[in-house]
Amino acid sequence: MNYNKDVSRRSFLAMLGTSTAALAAASSGLGPLMETAEASASKLLGSPAALPFPALSAQTADRLSIPSGYSVNILSKDAAGGYAGFWSSGSSNEGRLWVSRSVNADPSKRGASVYDVKRADASSAWSVTAERRVTALDRVRLTGPASGSKTLHNVTVAQGLWSNGTGGRTPWGTVFAGEQAADTGAAKAGLVPVATGWMAEADPADGSFAIRKHTALGRFNHGHAAAVIARDKHAVVYMGSDKALFKFVSDDTYDSQLGSSNSKLLEAGKLYAADLGRGSWIELTVDAVHTKLSDPSFRVPDNVGRLKEDLLDDIQNQADVLVYAQEAALILGATALEQATGVAVHPADQSLFVAQVGSAATGHGFGSVLRLVEEDGNASAARFETDLAVSGSRQAGFSSPSAIAFDSSGRLWIATAIPQAHLNEGAYAPFGNNGLLVLTPKGDTLGKAEAFAYAPVKGMFSAPSFGPEGTLFTATEGADILAIRRS
Repeated sequence: MNYNKDVSRRSFLAMLGTSTAALAAASSGLGPLMETAEASASKLLGSPAALPFPALSAQTADRLSIPSGYSVNILSKDAAGGYAGFWSSGSSNEGRLWVSRSVNADPSKRGASVYDVKRADASSAWSVTAERRVTALDRVRLTGPASGSKTLHNVTVAQGLWSNGTGGRTPWGTVFAGEQAADTGAAKAGLVPVATGWMAEADPADGSFAIRKHTALGRFNHGHAAAVIARDKHAVVYMGSDKALFKFVSDDTYDSQLGSSNSKLLEAGKLYAADLGRGSWIELTVDAVHTKLSDPSFRVPDNVGRLKEDLLDDIQNQADVLVYAQEAALILGATALEQATGVAVHPADQSLFVAQVGSAATGHGFGSVLRLVEEDGNASAARFETDLAVSGSRQAGFSSPSAIAFDSSGRLWIATAIPQAHLNEGAYAPFGNNGLLVLTPKGDTLGKAEAFAYAPVKGMFSAPSFGPEGTLFTATEGADILAIRRS
């Protein structure tokens, strides 16, 4: 796409591909998909197929609901979390499943589990054959500019992975696990606040890979992460959070021959936050923060929750900017978002989709999904275009999107997080329990989100991870780890 050229509705839909054109058209009121969009989708993703399952109507019963023709294997009833990722071992009948745990429990139960999963053949049930854990009791190495800094009490090793149930995967096959900046469990264990709130990296396939927290990716309330290799070969990591959207761009470039040793790319680079109004990435630097805070006329945004004088004391150097990345982002003008925890990259054009749960208190109670297209299609670019892909509503068929993922056909899957206080009541009643839904085109018309599964009343799903031959792996927060497969 020529970034500086006006984008017509026809070319915009063509660039998206059929599956995401459905999202754009749904939000803009466009009619059937145009021929250009269909041709683009056929070239990039193949002709769109019908949904591989019969969609469910909204469910309110306190049980797991899945479509007819599918069965569920409960892999573990141990308290699960908000991220589950499947790693193939080269066979269609076995692999590894990484599950980040989000429950405020005993430190020995925090962190993540790696399950070896197996089935006899394509018609058999999945089961767990082995498990290893990374917990809040393990020692975790700190990398990057803030490691050993004064603000981190000069330490280079931290206690534990205090996962908040978020995650993602890297282009070299490792996994991300995010933390909260103010973790109550860590506080109860006596850890100082700056010890948590980082993005950790591990390797589900290699237990000898030392888990590490990358301080260059910033400390904040981490949402999910999506990593890509930019056109110029720099590693780029998009990170959601409760208040802003972040991007990290590595200093060095990716080498496919290095495998997991590309982890070094996450130790040095630039951290940015998104200004959606201007369509630009704001680099988070100590000089920029000091310029803002030293201006007598500058008023610290209310959502920072800190006094200007305290911020000047805390942010003395670039390492401090990383420790207080969320505050720095909002001070420098990043767009304040509402629980923008879900991020996913489209498989055809690498455009970024961002899910906001929303907030009933602000009138954005049903949430939305945004789409960002980087300048010249390069993920490391300084500028981007953004648009509303779809808003949660009764017409759209979903509310409160929390985690998102694309399947190989370009369908957008949404895991919802309707607040328990509003579940099945008032304006939220039509949506039923929290569910796992999919947006996909149907012929030449655009249908609303269709439900694949509903969680029990107090549950919600992680984004799906797609395994072999129609298997979908997911976790329900605080409950089960599931493999849902065709019967």
